[in-house]
Amino acid sequence: MAISRKISKERLALKMSLAGTVLLATMGIGYGLYVGSSAILLDGMFSFLSMGMTGLSLYTAYLVSRPDDNHFQFGYAHIEPLINVVNGLLILVTCLFAFASGVQTIVNGGHEVVLEHAMVYAVLSTISCFGIYFTETHIARKVDSELVRVDSQEWLVDGILSAAILVGFMLVMVFDKIGYSHWNAYVDPILVSAMAIAASVLPIKVLRRNLREVLLVAPHDQVQNRVDSVIEDLSKQYNFDDYTHHFAKTGRQYDLEINILVKDDKYWTTKRQDKIRQLLWDKLKGELGDTWLSVTFTGQKRWL
Repeated sequence: MAISRKISKERLALKMSLAGTVLLATMGIGYGLYVGSSAILLDGMFSFLSMGMTGLSLYTAYLVSRPDDNHFQFGYAHIEPLINVVNGLLILVTCLFAFASGVQTIVNGGHEVVLEHAMVYAVLSTISCFGIYFTETHIARKVDSELVRVDSQEWLVDGILSAAILVGFMLVMVFDKIGYSHWNAYVDPILVSAMAIAASVLPIKVLRRNLREVLLVAPHDQVQNRVDSVIEDLSKQYNFDDYTHHFAKTGRQYDLEINILVKDDKYWTTKRQDKIRQLLWDKLKGELGDTWLSVTFTGQKRWL
């Protein structure tokens, strides 16, 4: 029941995000073209990109809740970090393209912006982006969803872009009043370049975290330490002749494989082997949750 509620809240958050991206993408691209602002157009394009990725994340949320089948016999959990990597790469590419575009516009002498309409967009977009970001952050923390967490990072990036646009256009108003209006043509491309650099930090973090899971790098955290400790304690308590274990995290699923060397066939009955499996599960289920657990016993060291 708890897992069902988690999936329901996760999907609700992503549906809300999808609706928000459709609205802001339409408004951003439309306003950007109307007022002649590259910064607003970038914001709208970022929302348009987010729309596609949020839709993909929503589909992934449905997939990862499905049990394993004939096609994906280890389940669908591995799809989640893969989607997050694609998401992070697209955001990063968008930031790099925006930076190059901003620099080129500065070199070409900048361009003017229709200020009144631009301010309306900047205010509405900033409020909307940060509102959805804080809502998704709360849900992600509550249900421990990496999909929603990554999606909320997109809204944070979009919120930063919108807030920077708002501040930049306020600067244009200040320049007009103090007699420096000749600099106004450079405000929009400078904003684009600065926002692109600032926003690129977040997708890099997403990539670093999720690439580790795609590459099956062992999670060096408290869960890893707990797994090591439990296996070592059982080894001492039940006198394993030797053991090895392999541990990885893929999306919301942990994969734990333990190979135990036992040489006394009479002592290590099937019943005693099952007892060890149950003890391992009882001690680790709190930390591991949804886990692919494999415990094998062998009398030959080469199978470790």
